[in-house]
Amino acid sequence: MRTLFVVSGGDAPGINTVLAHYTALATAHGDEVFGAQGGLAGVLSGQIVPLTPALLTPWAGQSGSYLLSSRDPVLKQADAREQLAEALIRHSIDNVILFGGDGTLRYVAPLLSEWGIPCIGLPTTIDNDIAGTEQTLGFDSACNYAYQAVDGILATGHALHQRIFILETLGGHTGFLALEVAWGAGAHAVLVPEYPYDNDWLAERLTRMVNRHGYALLVLSEGVSASRTLAEDIFKWTNIRVRDTRLGHAQRGAKPSHGDRALAAYMARLAHQALHDGIQTGTVVVRQGRPLLHEGLLQGYPPRLPARDLYDQINGDER
Repeated sequence: MRTLFVVSGGDAPGINTVLAHYTALATAHGDEVFGAQGGLAGVLSGQIVPLTPALLTPWAGQSGSYLLSSRDPVLKQADAREQLAEALIRHSIDNVILFGGDGTLRYVAPLLSEWGIPCIGLPTTIDNDIAGTEQTLGFDSACNYAYQAVDGILATGHALHQRIFILETLGGHTGFLALEVAWGAGAHAVLVPEYPYDNDWLAERLTRMVNRHGYALLVLSEGVSASRTLAEDIFKWTNIRVRDTRLGHAQRGAKPSHGDRALAAYMARLAHQALHDGIQTGTVVVRQGRPLLHEGLLQGYPPRLPARDLYDQINGDER
């Protein structure tokens, strides 16, 4: 069996861990593994390289992706199907394993299925926003990375009072990262794009927390509409010093955590077994805390929302 790995969209911690586990498993079973350099655009242009345990094992704990990714919508080209089929035939590829986020699994996986290309999808995004799975590869690592900043902020908040600290996470237009970090960090307030908030409420709450604890910690997602001006606005509303920390893309480049390494190992084994079983289309998902293979396309699930009960508790607790 000859399998091709493709990374589509943004990178996430854990990709290299999957590659290392899968190549070791495949080699032990006499299979061959290849990777596309440059995502789907790399497949169409023939940028396909062999992958081996000797090559990937040193990368297992590294962030980013050994395989270059791409966001180019090359499958929209009129002759994309023919180009893709030709590239796979040229390299004698039997099936594809696709790393990707919401867009990739929503648009690319159905195309591959329609074109008769056996494909297993691996939900891979730090945003954790893919409907049909409880957790995506990279989310746990991105949360853990944020705590390094949280711990530094809390230390300074304890030492230097009369300050409001803002921590902005990644997450795109979703608030899963911000909410999870705020909950684990014991933040005094959290803002996410999915739920509205009132400026007067926010100013009053942060002021009250500073008066009570000497400082206040607000965690918000980059997708909150006012994120770029909020630090300045809060100072105007409260007349309290505001210190703004933005994790930016460094959060995406976090080293893979234990949770993501374990999930990566499950993903590799479940994908390998599925392809050996002749599964044409599937996705490795997490449900009720357990990684498993979902046969068929990951469609028909309602959009996921950050847990409203956690959001209300963080913003309502009188601590």
